[in-house]
Amino acid sequence: MKNKKHHAYTGGSVTLALPVPAGTKSGHIVKLGNAGFYGIAATDVVSPEQATSGKHPQGLIEGQASVFLPGIVLTVGVPAADVAAVADFGKVDWDAGTKKFVAAGAAFVGYKLGATTIGLRAN
Repeated sequence: MKNKKHHAYTGGSVTLALPVPAGTKSGHIVKLGNAGFYGIAATDVVSPEQATSGKHPQGLIEGQASVFLPGIVLTVGVPAADVAAVADFGKVDWDAGTKKFVAAGAAFVGYKLGATTIGLRAN
Protein backbone atom coordinates (compact mmCIF):
# COMPACT_ATOMS: atom_id res chain seq x y z
CA MET A 1 0.00 0.00 0.00
CA LYS A 2 1.77 3.11 -1.22
CA ASN A 3 0.35 5.55 1.34
CA LYS A 4 0.83 3.39 4.46
CA LYS A 5 2.67 5.22 7.24
CA HIS A 6 2.41 3.05 10.37
CA HIS A 7 1.05 -0.45 10.93
CA ALA A 8 0.47 -2.51 14.06
CA TYR A 9 2.31 -5.62 12.91
CA THR A 10 1.56 -7.46 16.14
CA GLY A 11 -2.16 -7.25 15.51
CA GLY A 12 -2.48 -4.61 18.22
CA SER A 13 -2.62 -0.87 17.82
CA VAL A 14 -0.12 1.78 16.79
CA THR A 15 1.81 4.00 19.19
CA LEU A 16 2.74 7.49 17.97
CA ALA A 17 4.52 10.59 19.27
CA LEU A 18 1.69 13.06 19.91
CA PRO A 19 1.21 16.35 21.74
CA VAL A 20 -0.32 15.79 25.19
CA PRO A 21 -1.26 18.02 28.13
CA ALA A 22 1.46 19.12 30.55
CA GLY A 23 1.79 16.73 33.48
CA THR A 24 0.81 13.63 31.49
CA LYS A 25 2.39 10.50 32.96
CA SER A 26 2.85 7.03 31.51
CA GLY A 27 -0.41 5.14 31.88
CA HIS A 28 -2.66 8.21 31.85
CA ILE A 29 -5.62 8.21 29.51
CA VAL A 30 -5.24 11.18 27.16
CA LYS A 31 -8.19 12.92 25.50
CA LEU A 32 -7.31 13.73 21.89
CA GLY A 33 -9.55 16.39 20.34
CA ASN A 34 -13.28 16.65 20.84
CA ALA A 35 -14.58 13.68 18.86
CA GLY A 36 -14.36 11.02 21.57
CA PHE A 37 -10.87 9.90 20.55
CA TYR A 38 -8.41 8.90 23.28
CA GLY A 39 -5.07 7.24 23.79
CA ILE A 40 -2.96 5.91 26.63
CA ALA A 41 0.39 7.56 27.33
CA ALA A 42 3.20 5.03 27.05
CA THR A 43 5.77 7.59 28.27
CA ASP A 44 5.67 10.73 30.38
CA VAL A 45 5.29 14.02 28.50
CA VAL A 46 8.66 15.60 27.63
CA SER A 47 9.18 18.64 29.85
CA PRO A 48 11.05 21.78 28.73
CA GLU A 49 13.94 20.80 31.02
CA GLN A 50 14.19 17.33 29.51
CA ALA A 51 14.06 18.72 25.98
CA THR A 52 16.93 21.16 26.57
CA SER A 53 19.07 18.65 28.47
CA GLY A 54 18.50 15.80 26.01
CA LYS A 55 17.23 13.50 28.77
CA HIS A 56 14.01 12.45 27.08
CA PRO A 57 12.88 9.47 25.00
CA GLN A 58 14.36 9.42 21.52
CA GLY A 59 12.01 10.67 18.83
CA LEU A 60 9.95 12.92 21.11
CA ILE A 61 10.04 16.69 21.44
CA GLU A 62 8.88 19.02 24.18
CA GLY A 63 5.16 18.55 24.91
CA GLN A 64 4.98 15.10 23.33
CA ALA A 65 4.59 11.60 24.72
CA SER A 66 4.40 8.20 23.04
CA VAL A 67 0.67 7.47 22.93
CA PHE A 68 -0.85 4.03 22.41
CA LEU A 69 -4.00 4.38 20.26
CA PRO A 70 -6.41 1.52 21.03
CA GLY A 71 -8.25 0.44 17.90
CA ILE A 72 -6.03 2.32 15.44
CA VAL A 73 -4.29 -0.39 13.43
CA LEU A 74 -2.97 1.52 10.44
CA THR A 75 -2.17 5.09 9.45
CA VAL A 76 -2.21 6.35 5.89
CA GLY A 77 -1.02 9.48 4.19
CA VAL A 78 -3.62 11.62 2.45
CA PRO A 79 -3.59 14.92 0.56
CA ALA A 80 -3.91 17.79 3.05
CA ALA A 81 -6.72 19.33 0.99
CA ASP A 82 -8.88 16.21 1.46
CA VAL A 83 -9.00 16.63 5.24
CA ALA A 84 -8.43 20.36 5.66
CA ALA A 85 -11.99 20.78 6.99
CA VAL A 86 -11.43 18.16 9.72
CA ALA A 87 -10.16 19.31 13.13
CA ASP A 88 -7.06 17.63 14.57
CA PHE A 89 -8.11 14.27 16.05
CA GLY A 90 -11.55 14.74 14.46
CA LYS A 91 -13.58 11.95 12.89
CA VAL A 92 -12.91 11.17 9.25
CA ASP A 93 -15.30 9.46 6.86
CA TRP A 94 -14.64 7.73 3.53
CA ASP A 95 -16.79 8.74 0.59
CA ALA A 96 -16.90 5.78 -1.78
CA GLY A 97 -18.34 7.91 -4.58
CA THR A 98 -15.47 10.42 -4.69
CA LYS A 99 -12.84 7.99 -3.32
CA LYS A 100 -11.76 10.63 -0.78
CA PHE A 101 -11.63 11.11 2.96
CA VAL A 102 -14.19 13.69 4.10
CA ALA A 103 -15.27 15.40 7.31
CA ALA A 104 -18.74 13.85 7.51
CA GLY A 105 -21.55 12.27 5.57
CA ALA A 106 -20.11 8.91 4.61
CA ALA A 107 -18.60 5.82 6.31
CA PHE A 108 -16.71 6.59 9.55
CA VAL A 109 -13.22 5.11 9.14
CA GLY A 110 -10.92 6.85 11.61
CA TYR A 111 -9.40 10.05 12.95
CA LYS A 112 -7.18 12.85 11.63
CA LEU A 113 -3.74 12.56 13.24
CA GLY A 114 -2.06 15.46 11.50
CA ALA A 115 -2.31 17.54 8.36
CA THR A 116 -1.74 14.53 6.11
CA THR A 117 -2.29 11.45 8.29
CA ILE A 118 -5.42 9.42 9.00
CA GLY A 119 -5.51 6.77 11.72
CA LEU A 120 -7.77 3.99 10.47
CA ARG A 121 -9.85 2.26 13.11
CA ALA A 122 -10.32 -1.48 13.38
CA ASN A 123 -13.75 -2.69 12.31
